[in-house]
Amino acid sequence: MSSQSEDHQNKRDQSNHQSSSSSDTNNNHQTPPPPSEPPNNQSPAHGYPPAMGYPPQMMYPNAPHPGYPPPPPHGYNHYPYTQPPPAFYYSQGYPSSQHDRCSGFARGIIAAMILLIVLSCLSSLITWAVLRPQIPVFHVDNMSVSNFNTSSTPFTATWDTNLTLENPNHKLRLYFDRIVGAMFYNEEDSLGSAWLNPIFMDTQTKTTIHAVISANGSAQNAVPIWLAQEMGKDRATGAVSFALRFRVWATFKSGSWWTRSLILRVLCDDLKVNFVGASGNGALSPGNRDDCEVYA
Repeated sequence: MSSQSEDHQNKRDQSNHQSSSSSDTNNNHQTPPPPSEPPNNQSPAHGYPPAMGYPPQMMYPNAPHPGYPPPPPHGYNHYPYTQPPPAFYYSQGYPSSQHDRCSGFARGIIAAMILLIVLSCLSSLITWAVLRPQIPVFHVDNMSVSNFNTSSTPFTATWDTNLTLENPNHKLRLYFDRIVGAMFYNEEDSLGSAWLNPIFMDTQTKTTIHAVISANGSAQNAVPIWLAQEMGKDRATGAVSFALRFRVWATFKSGSWWTRSLILRVLCDDLKVNFVGASGNGALSPGNRDDCEVYA
């Protein structure tokens, strides 16, 4: 019994061995061997599978380079803050157009100013070439002083002056609308003033004006005591120098098409008056005197 059972067991083991061998043979014919691993310098893009332990990479057209983050999806807010800045900072058309308008307006103003300056210069040159305006001439003919008293208070004196005025212009008439004259000591200390009558002068004419200026001792126009004492010292030497100044509001006219108004300053300085004896009367010393200085 034992031998039969052993034989039966051996046959069963052989049949199992044959069936396993045949199944192994069928499996070897159906399953291909795994491909060999690609070299390190080759990537899966060349047809080789990825290395073991790494997930396969999906390659898409226009895909970003490995190592860079993928682009955000459509509609995603690219600005890193919660709210994007106002659209004004992104629009380049409105500020540039406003800047262009301002620049064009400024250039227009500058061009207009330059044009006005050029036209004014041309007008002045044409006027000078055609009319040749000249300043009138003032000349002191004589001057006398009376009631000159520096010893008493208040100071008193009267200056009586004759002047010759000349209009040297060939095409311009002169209108002296207002004339005010003042007498000075040391060319800066005022002694008295007076207004003169208006004067009209035709082209290339001369006229004489009579100017009387007084220091009448009024409290309103009183001469300081120290100034009277200084003139008394000069009076003791026999002569005192005065300065006669005028301010003239003049108008130059050529018919009805050209008119110009000026304020003239006339300076007649170094008028030396000689006194005789102890009297308070004196006269301008004789000699050649230059014309007064006239400034426009």
